[in-house]
Amino acid sequence: MLKPNKTIKLLKHQNSTCRGSFNLLCWNIAKLSLNKGFKKYLQELILKEKLDFLLLQEVKKDEKKDMALEDFSYILSVNMQTKKHLYGVLNAFRIPCIEDRRVLTSAKELSFLTHKSSLFTLHTIKNGQELLVVNIHAINFVASKSFKEELNYIKSQISSFKGALIAAGDFNAWSKRRVKILRDFAQILNLKEATFKDHENIKRVFGKTLDFVFYRGLKIRSAKAIKCDSFSDHNPIIVDFIVP
Repeated sequence: MLKPNKTIKLLKHQNSTCRGSFNLLCWNIAKLSLNKGFKKYLQELILKEKLDFLLLQEVKKDEKKDMALEDFSYILSVNMQTKKHLYGVLNAFRIPCIEDRRVLTSAKELSFLTHKSSLFTLHTIKNGQELLVVNIHAINFVASKSFKEELNYIKSQISSFKGALIAAGDFNAWSKRRVKILRDFAQILNLKEATFKDHENIKRVFGKTLDFVFYRGLKIRSAKAIKCDSFSDHNPIIVDFIVP
């Protein structure tokens, strides 16, 4: 694997407006983004759920081709690359993005493999308000101390932002210690946790949830986790937000 050196952008909604509500999908897709069956399923999900934001982890992209995301702008934060493919976290959206930033973990998983990537995208929403969307694939296979240090760094980068905020992704919070670190991260940023009636469909390891959506400055109309055994070992979670 080569050290990543790029962020991929395709912005085509810079003159669009947010209608006052939006549906957001968060999903670790296990590098299936080039799979024909997966692409068909994702497109059907986009249409059925009227999705406005996609926050995807473990995305795989052909180095020479655009992502197959019809009518979405997108930014891919790369954490791993080969000669033919790029891998990372992706934010896709249908509203203007006024700023973006990629953050790679300082630590590597198992000390010698790869960094993990997070992506911040800043958007304009209803009445000129700003929304910061943070897509996190938290580092795994490291001590809790390193896990905490990486979350603390992300926190330090966004703590001064006072507007609406969503922090979501695969947090790899599979132990009591990691859960406590994650809860502290959310509390300090004044974030609420989206809850799901069908929470049994959310990926778990050792009985602990891995995927979360935290938010502030917004209201939730509905939230669900969709059982989907045909693709990733994670399931898609969808949250319908209202902009106050």
